[in-house]
Amino acid sequence: MIKNKYNKVKDILRKITVISALPALMIATAAVLLLPVVIMTFQLDIKHLLAVVYILYGIQVTYINRWEIWAKLKEIGHRIPLIDRMMREKNFRFRVFLYWSTFISFLMLVFYVWAGYAYGSFWFFALAGYNFVVMMIRMIMSRRDFYYKRKGYKGQRLYKRQMRTYRWVGMSILFLNIFIGGMALLMTFENQYFPYHPALIMSIALFAIYRFVTGFINARKYQGDKNKIFSAAKVLDMIIGIMAMYTLQTTMLSLLPDDNSFRFYANLIVGIIVFFYSLVIGVRMIVHASHELYLIKKADASEN
Repeated sequence: MIKNKYNKVKDILRKITVISALPALMIATAAVLLLPVVIMTFQLDIKHLLAVVYILYGIQVTYINRWEIWAKLKEIGHRIPLIDRMMREKNFRFRVFLYWSTFISFLMLVFYVWAGYAYGSFWFFALAGYNFVVMMIRMIMSRRDFYYKRKGYKGQRLYKRQMRTYRWVGMSILFLNIFIGGMALLMTFENQYFPYHPALIMSIALFAIYRFVTGFINARKYQGDKNKIFSAAKVLDMIIGIMAMYTLQTTMLSLLPDDNSFRFYANLIVGIIVFFYSLVIGVRMIVHASHELYLIKKADASEN
């Protein structure tokens, strides 16, 4: 009975929102593009209030017509050769995302170097160093994956080399943890960060939550992937997502007075948690890869 009423309400909402999938996709796209503009420039005037109403309308349209929108996106994607291949071939899709993530890390590196010079802030230079290490890790992973593919490695031979790269990423995460620990100390004891505008904090929050949620979901979803380089890339994304949330926390707490004790202990405690969590992840990757490589070596020795 309740389910039938829910379906009736859903049908009514679908009828009063859009007629088909294409208008729903256009409305949803416009709402997504409008959202960051409203967040960055919001004021209590009629223009911004109408924009908020439209965004809420876009959210409703997206939810009610989500399956039709997804089907339309897939239909459009299959018409574009590159996107069609990404949708059909998982390995190709992962490789594209790996290259794209490397490029994003490079853009973040350039931005933080510029911000460090512009504001004379050592905090921005620390973030630049962090993104430089992330960029190099991703670049080397991409290079090794391309090299193995070009050489035509298959079977156990390919698995052994990918597992070595997996172990190397674990070691790199331990090195990256040095930056995490240093930045945690910097934010806790030196107050070396830039006090962002509240509207910018909301934008950073959306990005950080997205990286955090997708990082955890993908790391769990692809931890057993046959290509261990892709598994390592997802684990690295999870670490970056955690660090993004930590940076978001310190950014939000920058709105509090400098002598606020809550800000000090919050940054200290969460910084310790992030540091040791990354440490455990890195050590676990090294131990797992070393164990797998030992079993392979033992099996090869027994065959000979």
